[in-house]
Amino acid sequence: MKTIGDRISYKHHPQKYTTFVISTKIERWKETLLLTWIIAWTFCGAVFLYFLLLGDLGKEEKLVLFVLAVFWLYFEYRIVRVFLWRKYGVEYIKIDEDKFTIKKSILGYGKAKSYLTQQIDINKVESLKQNPKSFAKVMNDSFWVMGEGAVRFSDKDDFIYFGHQLEAEDSEKLAKAIKSTLKKYKRH
Repeated sequence: MKTIGDRISYKHHPQKYTTFVISTKIERWKETLLLTWIIAWTFCGAVFLYFLLLGDLGKEEKLVLFVLAVFWLYFEYRIVRVFLWRKYGVEYIKIDEDKFTIKKSILGYGKAKSYLTQQIDINKVESLKQNPKSFAKVMNDSFWVMGEGAVRFSDKDDFIYFGHQLEAEDSEKLAKAIKSTLKKYKRH
């Protein structure tokens, strides 16, 4: 296995395919902070549900509490998903002569999406450039979100993003490695 930065490893297999593995791990203190957030948020939700189900409230108060509980449930799902992504998540990329496959996996679960290798324009595989001081860049790189991909390629009329929250230098190197791998497997 060869590495690109701290989070990316890749291997050219003798069976004529190449795999890239992008880790989503974060520092331990950030992981602990996310877990603390989940525990506090779950406690808040339990209080909402207690008063919704067992509280002596009027019709209007129950309606407001129900709407609040729906928002709470949505954000509970989001933060638990981010925690699992950060603790157990991995991005898998497999490239061979036929397919370019990307799988975002949490505990081995996730749907792989495949694209035809021959239809990918090598010149449109690129690392995304963002202003490091922009609000969008700061939010995208925050550890409490899954973030967006730092590398993309064009498949027909759509852009496919991968390499969540990679540093600029690592995303450049990954894009270069993907391009050279695609050149190797594309038939002329």
